[in-house]
Amino acid sequence: MTKSTHWFARSLTNQSSFKTWLEPVIQQFRPNWQATGYPASVIDNRLESDLVFSLVLRPARSWPGFKAGQHIQLQVEINGTRYQRTFSLSTAPEYRKQTGLVELTIRQQTGGLVTGWLAEHLNKGDQVILSAAAGDFTLPSTPYPMLLIAGGSGITPFRSFIQQLACQKSQRDIHLIYYNQATAPLFAEEWPLMAAALPGLKVNLIDTAEKGMINRKQLSELCPDVTDRTAWLCGPYGLINTSRDLLLELGVEDSDIHHELFGPKPLDPTMKSQSGTVHFNQAGMSLDYQGGAPTTLLELAEHAQLNPVSGCRMGVCHQCKCRKSQGLVINTLTGQQSDTGAEDIQLCVSIPIGEVSLEL
Repeated sequence: MTKSTHWFARSLTNQSSFKTWLEPVIQQFRPNWQATGYPASVIDNRLESDLVFSLVLRPARSWPGFKAGQHIQLQVEINGTRYQRTFSLSTAPEYRKQTGLVELTIRQQTGGLVTGWLAEHLNKGDQVILSAAAGDFTLPSTPYPMLLIAGGSGITPFRSFIQQLACQKSQRDIHLIYYNQATAPLFAEEWPLMAAALPGLKVNLIDTAEKGMINRKQLSELCPDVTDRTAWLCGPYGLINTSRDLLLELGVEDSDIHHELFGPKPLDPTMKSQSGTVHFNQAGMSLDYQGGAPTTLLELAEHAQLNPVSGCRMGVCHQCKCRKSQGLVINTLTGQQSDTGAEDIQLCVSIPIGEVSLEL
């Protein structure tokens, strides 16, 4: 859609496109029709652990598919409001070709509205909406040996990697080091089967309660040929940061280290929000907030019940981009403070300083 068409649609309908405006009318005749995204049927909602579950989905045939390691945005409607969240696909593209199914393996977030609702309320036969797959954290076609370091539910894209290689009967040299705090790692029963199917696969499952988090001595002992491998990291922010530093210390080239953050970067407690007011110009309302622990503009907007579009809450998917018309904010990813003028910001990684006005 051109900018002029977008502006015209917004001016006439207060929607981003004419398709979005017509959606409620068309759904009277075709209930599953969506202006954006692709419908998918829930086949199963399988519990993996106390806090982790897998949604088994059958996407519409029109869904364009994915590469191993990519993620999608899942859209659901909760009490009349639509929410979108970003999740990695935890099965292989070849598995979808053979069965028509995909899986999303999801950790329930403490206090999270959407993940808790998905776990408790989605049942077989329900419908959800998927975006097209996206992301560059994908299984490379080059045959170089790989080191995969995962933490917690960050194992999901690596399950997709390894499952795809197993389907291809690959001989590739793969070393997986998986850190977890649970009594059993996710997909524990699958790893021996994968190792049997892939002669080049080595798996180390690390119970952090017993052996601690990753450190230089441990990494050197587990993977003495680390400099001969490309490294792929997926997990919490702390694991990625520590692993990357250790790999660089051990001589791995920065260009050979690839990572994907699983879950939001922790807010730096030294970045304290000052007391102030956020003005939501389009909604015609303002919200006062107190200084202290950092609070993102996305959290403040949700507290004001505005429900802005958002996805990953990690600063990656850019769905929550919004125009700041005036005021100071700090980007928690970069640590950079904005100037006072108008600019586009990301709500999920921006904390206000004093009085801020948003076109929201």
